[in-house]
Order: sequence, then C-alpha cells, then structure tokens
Amino acid sequence: MWLTPHYSLLSLTSYLKIAPPKLGTIFVCILSKKYHNMKKSILLLLTITLATLSGAKAQELQRHKPVPTINLPGTNGERFDLSAYKGKYVLIDFWASWCTPCRKESKYLRKAYETYKDKNFTILSVSVDKPTDKERWKEAIVADQYSWMQVLDDKKTSESYGVKNIPAAFLIDPDGNLLTQGDTLRGEQLEKTLQKYLK
Repeated sequence: MWLTPHYSLLSLTSYLKIAPPKLGTIFVCILSKKYHNMKKSILLLLTITLATLSGAKAQELQRHKPVPTINLPGTNGERFDLSAYKGKYVLIDFWASWCTPCRKESKYLRKAYETYKDKNFTILSVSVDKPTDKERWKEAIVADQYSWMQVLDDKKTSESYGVKNIPAAFLIDPDGNLLTQGDTLRGEQLEKTLQKYLK
C-alpha cells in the first residue's frame, strides 16, 4: 500500500491491490475503448479514490479493543515488539521522512514525550519509508530529535492498523487496548488528550 501525506489522494495502483474485484473491473473498463474522453476517465478515477477515503472510517480500529501486534526492525536492524511496552500508555505514530505534515508534528511529539515519559508513557514511531530509504529515515530521526523507539514498517503492519494516510496516530492503554486515534492526537490536541488519560 502506498501511503500519502494527510489530505492527499491514495495511489490508485496500490489501492486496487486491496480493492474488491468489482472495482478492479471498473478500472479495466476505464482503460477500455468505452472511455475515449480522458477527462471523464480521470474524473471517474478520482471519484472512486475519494469514495475509498470517505469510507476509511469504517475500517478504523475499535476503541477499548486490542490493537494489532507490531514486530518490526529498529534503526539498528534488531526487531522490536510492541509487547515490550505492556503496562505503559503508548502513542503509536505512523510517519515518513518525506511527509511534510508528519515532520511538522515533531515538536508536539517531543513535548509530549518529555512531559510524560516518566509517567508511564512512551512513543513508538513506525516509519513507512521504503527499505531503500533507510538512510533518509535515520537522518530525519536525528534532524527531528526523536529520542524514542523507531521502527520501519513492513506494509502489513500499517495495513493492519487501517492506515490510509499519514501522519496517523493511535493511543493505547497499558493493556494494549485502543483509547483514541486520529485528530485528537495531532498538534495541540495531543497535549489535551494525554492530560485526559495520564492523570
């Protein structure tokens, strides 16, 4: 799955990999001789993609239910398992070095980490950078002064969390259950949300 920055459209090619067969048929029809007018074809493609984005909420994780497992390689290549943080509140942050909205969130993440790291809270950042962009990923970690655990996505993990665009954040409780996700964990709202749960 090709992830895009928040508010951007999905890659249609990647979308079709997970789309129902009927939508794949629609795509074939669009490319067939039935649609000579390129403008109409483009509009139809955008309509299908936007419909998918609008339906993303139906695929969100359920609150107070366990989140999918995470077992991914860190910057040193060693695998890290989310279960290591059992007993802590964890903010799972999906991002990428090339994602401008993600990089803008860094100051809020740093503040949250420094404020609550001694209050049974931590952050696990999951980068969706391509494996070939490891060095760029590591450089972004240093540039944004991330001092918490960083792992590299394998696509299956982000898909299991229903991540369609980034940044995407999920807050889980000490038992590994989802507390909240989405915009309540972005920008200045992040601090307010953490204050609510980390009393």
